[in-house]
Amino acid sequence: MLSSLALVVAAAAADPAATSLPAPASLRASVATSIAIDSSNSVSLETKDRQLLSASFFEPKRRKSSPPAPAAMLIHDAGSTREELAEMAAYLHKKGFAVLTVDLRGHGASATDDTNFKEADEKTRETLWAMSTRDIDAATKFLLKQDGVHATNLSLVGVGAGAALAVRRAAKDENVRAVVLIDPAKESFGYDVCGGVSDLGGLPTLILAPKSSRGAADEIRTTAHEVNDGLEYVEINALTSDSAEILGDKRLKPSASSWLRDQVMPKK
Repeated sequence: MLSSLALVVAAAAADPAATSLPAPASLRASVATSIAIDSSNSVSLETKDRQLLSASFFEPKRRKSSPPAPAAMLIHDAGSTREELAEMAAYLHKKGFAVLTVDLRGHGASATDDTNFKEADEKTRETLWAMSTRDIDAATKFLLKQDGVHATNLSLVGVGAGAALAVRRAAKDENVRAVVLIDPAKESFGYDVCGGVSDLGGLPTLILAPKSSRGAADEIRTTAHEVNDGLEYVEINALTSDSAEILGDKRLKPSASSWLRDQVMPKK
């Protein structure tokens, strides 16, 4: 059972480090969630550079005749933890997804005396976040190897700076079928999110944008469609909440779930 299981996986080399640092701690980290981390879902991951990560795995609900469940990897914002996505994880799990959330290095239960994002200086934060691409690699490889999980049907959901990590992973992982970006910036830690989404070239992408960030979402979509000769693959769902309250928006979870199911689940 997962409650007694420690799972070790390896990650590939990180993408090149980025340079520019946005706000170090997400305002969303202070938004309370009504679902705490369930220890029975806890798993341990190890990256290729031997960083230990704490994660939560929601194994698929299956009957013998059920097809493999689509996978969903949820990526928290810089300065936050996987707890900010606990409600989203539980919601997607109820809708038929196998879900993994992870505390990236330096964050939450994955933080150590040597890697602590909140206590680190700016340069160290930049390094920690750049190296977190290895964490995403370890997490996705773990998720797609689990029993009952579709090995080539992965959705990525990222919040804030985590949205940039989702785009970077999608660009190099052929198993990614869809991407949901929650309140993405046009640039994050030196990474050009606009250009990254454009490079996805047709991969279904949903932007869930708070009212304060609708302009950035529009620019990301417009640029992507122009670069890809008018191919329309980026959708925007404009929410009424501000950026700091977006994870508590009552439309967020059903909007993401409904769109993802349309993209990655077979129609009955």
